[in-house]
Amino acid sequence: MPPFGVQFVLTFCLALGVVIGGALFGAIGGLITGYPGRTMWRLAAELRPWAVVAALGEDLATFWMLEQGVLRGQILDLGKQVLLLLAAFAGAHIGAVLVLAASGVRQ
Repeated sequence: MPPFGVQFVLTFCLALGVVIGGALFGAIGGLITGYPGRTMWRLAAELRPWAVVAALGEDLATFWMLEQGVLRGQILDLGKQVLLLLAAFAGAHIGAVLVLAASGVRQ
């Protein structure tokens, strides 16, 4: 398992990349329909939860570690998993904000 700092950065960047990449490639379909900006914005909003799941990965090992931290009192492991969850949520949210800014669509 990589050091925690490396895992934190990878989790953040993976969630960010899933949202940005999915929205950009989805906008190609939006070019066909004539609304690439709206398509990018909608896809970015819809991809956020999936970006978090993809960034955490490991067959829900994060939630297992949360359970172990709560039930067995392993506070350090619990704190690390909460930070990884926050990194995934932050990466997905920042990716959606960047796509929103790039698409030029007003909410």
